[in-house]
Amino acid sequence: MVSLEKEQITSECIEAARIACNKNMVKFVGKDQFHFRVRVHPWHVFRINKMLSCAGADRLQTGMRGAFGKAYGKGARIYIGKILFSIRTV
Repeated sequence: MVSLEKEQITSECIEAARIACNKNMVKFVGKDQFHFRVRVHPWHVFRINKMLSCAGADRLQTGMRGAFGKAYGKGARIYIGKILFSIRTV
């Protein structure tokens, strides 16, 4: 599978695609008849700066001061033409 767009893919998305592909390959060609490799790894850490939206929130927040954020998830940065998955059958 090759990417046609520049995008960010989360680790959950990569895992879901791996499970779906593995299940279909076992169903159609057999358990020991293929080799499946995930070629991307989620190294990039997504961060989020949570903001309050209630009344009086302006007194509780500091806005963008110190807005590094907390870790929200991990993902892979994908460029055009990057190989995501490769399958080799016997």
